[in-house]
Amino acid sequence: MEQKKGRLVSVILPAYNVANYLDDCLESVISQTYINTEIIIVDDGSTDDTAGKADDWLSKDDRIRVVHQKNGGLSAARNTGLRYAQGEFILFVDPDDRIDESLIFKCMTLLNDDSVSLVHFGYRLIDENGLLREKNFPDTLANTDELLPAILSDKIPSHSWQLLCRKELYSDITFPEGHKAEDLATTYKLIAKAKKCVVLPDCLYEYRVRSSSILGELELNHTKALKYYEDELLAFHEMIDWAVVQKREDYAVAARNNMMRHLFYHYKHLLALDDAQGADWICMQIKEELKSLFLRRMDPLNKVRSFMLKLNFLGLFYRLNNLLEKNVRKSCIRYKGEYNAEIYRCA
Repeated sequence: MEQKKGRLVSVILPAYNVANYLDDCLESVISQTYINTEIIIVDDGSTDDTAGKADDWLSKDDRIRVVHQKNGGLSAARNTGLRYAQGEFILFVDPDDRIDESLIFKCMTLLNDDSVSLVHFGYRLIDENGLLREKNFPDTLANTDELLPAILSDKIPSHSWQLLCRKELYSDITFPEGHKAEDLATTYKLIAKAKKCVVLPDCLYEYRVRSSSILGELELNHTKALKYYEDELLAFHEMIDWAVVQKREDYAVAARNNMMRHLFYHYKHLLALDDAQGADWICMQIKEELKSLFLRRMDPLNKVRSFMLKLNFLGLFYRLNNLLEKNVRKSCIRYKGEYNAEIYRCA
């Protein structure tokens, strides 16, 4: 392990009801080869044993600080962490995830160049038990100039935990409290503000896919899903307005097409859940957005979707497509079960 040197990195964990995962996450954070860190756990009014587990860690590592607050949501917890952070650099880690032991060291090696403000890195998926899944998402951009357009167009997703940056970038950027889709609303601003970004292709972050996460809850609670979609739409409109102010029509076009892809995806998803009310609401939003969009500015697939919607055919197409996908999944599961049973019988 390195000696305690180098500039201070503040690692912020906004924690809400993650008692089952907090220890695993913190083990990965305190095991970093770069050790000049402070670790700020913001307990956002948890109702399980998260607060107690966080306090237990105070005696295990003197770099850890715990802040308890009333529940205000992910954005409020992150903003609290930023207010308490004393480091020159910021890394957000969701406390149900894990990080590679070399993440901070590799990023800080690049950030030692004072012209670099932000490092963007790849990630992989783990399951609820912490086992690695097959999917990796390395950051494969050819050059750093492509990072902002890739975020705006959703070629690379907007994750606040997928970057380590100078704290000064957050001087006039905060997470939107009371709203979801907080990453979408902030990540592009940080990248745009950065003096220079560096892309690190390594998959250094492990994102845990679990049913009780914020996005997992959207599958079960349609009211929360619609609230998320409303906030997401608001974030997209702010992104488009920002691009217009910057006089970057290419950015505005990329953001508009990104917004439309999300709306069409949500429409298909709500139809798969048989949520007629939600599907009607999304369909109405799509029609409203199409009034102000030029067809020639839309990407080919969005053009096709828009044309099918005007013909009142898109809903039927999505339902048939959802049914086909469902049957394919059932067939794959059945085949896998039969295959495993045959292996067991032969053994």
